[in-house]
Amino acid sequence: MSRVIVKGLPKNCTEERLRKFFKNCGTLTDCKLKYSSDGIFRQFGFVGFESEDFGKKAIKELNGTFMGTSRIVVEECKSFSDENKPRPWSKYSKESSAYKRLHPDETPDKNVKKIKLSSEEESKSNIDSKYEEFLKFNKVNVSKDNNSNKKPTISDVEILKNMILSFTGNKKDSLIFRGLSPTVKQANFKEWLSPIRFKSLEIKRGSEETFMIVTFEKNTDLRRALKRDNQFLGGDKIRVIKFADQQDTNSKNNKTEESLAIKQENERIIEEQTQKILDTGRLFIRNLPYVIEEADIRALFIKYGEIADCEVIIDKKTGRNKGYAMVTYVFPENAVDAFTKLDGTIFKGRMLHILPGEEKTEKTELQAENQFGLSKFQKEKQAKLKATAGKTYSWNILFLGPNAVAETLAKRLEVDKSEILTGDGDQSAGVKLALAETALVRETRDFLIKHGVKLDSFSNPAAKRSNVVIIAKNLPSNFDKEELRRMFAYYGEVKDVLMPSEHSVSALVIMGNPVDAKAAFSNLAYSRVRSQPLYLEWAPYDVFENSNTSDKDTETCNTEDNEVKKDIKKSDLSAEEKKNLRRSKKHQKIKEEESEDIKMEEDTENEEELEDEEELEDEEELEDEEEEIDDQDGNDEIVDDVPEYEDNARVFVKNLNFETTDETLYKEFAKKYNVHSAVVSRKIDVKTQKHTLSMGFGFVQFYTNEDAADCVKTQQGMLIDGHSVELKLSIKETENVEKERKKVDQNEQGDCTKIMVRNISFAASIKEIRALFQSFGNVKDVRIPKKMGSGGHRGFGFVEYMSKSEAKHAFNSLVHSTHFYGRRLVLEWAHENTTE
Repeated sequence: MSRVIVKGLPKNCTEERLRKFFKNCGTLTDCKLKYSSDGIFRQFGFVGFESEDFGKKAIKELNGTFMGTSRIVVEECKSFSDENKPRPWSKYSKESSAYKRLHPDETPDKNVKKIKLSSEEESKSNIDSKYEEFLKFNKVNVSKDNNSNKKPTISDVEILKNMILSFTGNKKDSLIFRGLSPTVKQANFKEWLSPIRFKSLEIKRGSEETFMIVTFEKNTDLRRALKRDNQFLGGDKIRVIKFADQQDTNSKNNKTEESLAIKQENERIIEEQTQKILDTGRLFIRNLPYVIEEADIRALFIKYGEIADCEVIIDKKTGRNKGYAMVTYVFPENAVDAFTKLDGTIFKGRMLHILPGEEKTEKTELQAENQFGLSKFQKEKQAKLKATAGKTYSWNILFLGPNAVAETLAKRLEVDKSEILTGDGDQSAGVKLALAETALVRETRDFLIKHGVKLDSFSNPAAKRSNVVIIAKNLPSNFDKEELRRMFAYYGEVKDVLMPSEHSVSALVIMGNPVDAKAAFSNLAYSRVRSQPLYLEWAPYDVFENSNTSDKDTETCNTEDNEVKKDIKKSDLSAEEKKNLRRSKKHQKIKEEESEDIKMEEDTENEEELEDEEELEDEEELEDEEEEIDDQDGNDEIVDDVPEYEDNARVFVKNLNFETTDETLYKEFAKKYNVHSAVVSRKIDVKTQKHTLSMGFGFVQFYTNEDAADCVKTQQGMLIDGHSVELKLSIKETENVEKERKKVDQNEQGDCTKIMVRNISFAASIKEIRALFQSFGNVKDVRIPKKMGSGGHRGFGFVEYMSKSEAKHAFNSLVHSTHFYGRRLVLEWAHENTTE
């Protein structure tokens, strides 16, 4: 429905005029006027829209309207595979009868016999094969190949033609017998044809078969002779043909062979395409809308199987796609399924054209081979790491290697690196490196936050990843920012590079488009930068606070979506969208229970407060705040209508019908009990990424525990939309709440001055721990629990400061990414309930 056909256009219509005419219906993706091969305008065209809603709106509003003085017809454009598509009628359409009348030479004759055997002929062939077996069983000589099935030589064809041309008898009363053995005798033929009588017989012998023209006296004898067609004479199958059929055969054979050749060629092409897709599993999609994104392609093709790769080709000048893409499936059979079902279908206003994709050339092995000094095992390992570079997310954006820390610190202090790594009486080398790393991490954090980077987004490995922002790690300490830019600019436009000025160990690279970013990522991952490998990782999707630095394509999509949403009215929403809109509102039952009189009284009581809020600029936000204030101030008056529900008055409902809605679930339980709310658990549809799907279970919130318990006891197995549901009490897990509270307490200081330190290296001593934490304030006590018997510590300890401010300063400095003897220190506040 996203593509419409417009008929009855004026003769002077242009594409620009047609675009303006349909512009108000929605975002256009295609607009074409159709011309004949001679350049004659056929007075119709096609218009494609970004969504089906826009297409429906165009049909609803513009069908039957006038463009100039011409009344146009706007209808849905059917795809090639649609069985309900209208029959062609124009003289310019090759499949129409008008075209066939104007071009009789290009159309096959209707009287040409179909190659496919009818059911009667198939049954005859079956009978003939059984007859051959019968003859062989009775030791009757049967030729292995019937003469009728043999392809006649040129001499036999010439003999038959000359025989027909030289025949002077009555052709209406004559029949042609062919398929006879070259050595057949007339007596045998007469015996085979008896008791049918004939007037005359003319015989011509060829190298492969014998031809006979038999003239009959009576028409009844001729009809009886025709029934002898496909019967055997001495093991040879005889064909009986009328003169009219034989005369038409020569002219029709060419057309039959031509149509058969075309059909066979099409079948051969389809078979080759299918085989190629089975070999590669890749599809090449053409004629895509220019506003399309990779997510849209994935949502369309993921319905047919798991996608290994999806690449939309981007024009580097405009930043938009070029109208084609490549999709690779994990299983080639899924690619064939998508090819057969989606080729020729309409997608966002355009008709898709899908072709088999070429095999993707793998360059990783070649790149590994070109790196000298590596063994075969190292090359294979590096190629494997490159192939799986984008599948793991385990690197800390603030991590600094000890070598980089030592080099950076030595450069700052203008001393040799060996002096940094040599301990003195007060501080060991491990303490020096840990303190230096802490200072660099703090400076890096300040730099990234200043440039709008959300550091919290890196803490969730399962978060959605960006397709243009890349984290570059493990760079040399003296690496230049412009050198890094040139490395990535080789594969496409680089919008920006964020590298801390304090060091060059890590950086954020923002590419111009996803295609260039993917190319840079795949080629540079684990490549050597001077003497060490480069680690790359896709940054989180929401890595930046400012949306202007987010993915370019995503930003464009969001802008278009916002404009579209403004144009859509409530009446144009689909049924599923209306359901989602209803779910986002407050429960309809509670709204019905609030009377209009109470609302009037509440509005009167809060007039003074509303006067103070009239200075707000947005009137809609003001009305929402008024309703919230009214509900809070009017609680005393509506307590009886909306009472508070108890904590454990909740029932878990299992085995729900996937079509059951929140309203249906609420009504079923509200028939007998006082129900506060009912919710069906849902999840986002992975294929569309827009709609939600029921998970088959839900929750019903009662006002009292008694009602909930009685419901579970008496309503067990009740039917809801044809499904027998299972009911259980849903009791809140207090243990999880306590764990969550404990987790919060561990990050909140309160009045605590004691820090719990985990993941301490077993090589570290109490003296070194004290020296490390002494740098941030006066340490009151350091305790590290020891193991029984061996005397070594257990890998964690407690550091207590003299004041809260000193403890807070140490905690904030060391908590982010401080490594001590190769282990990252994990800090928590040690409250009174912390076990040692």
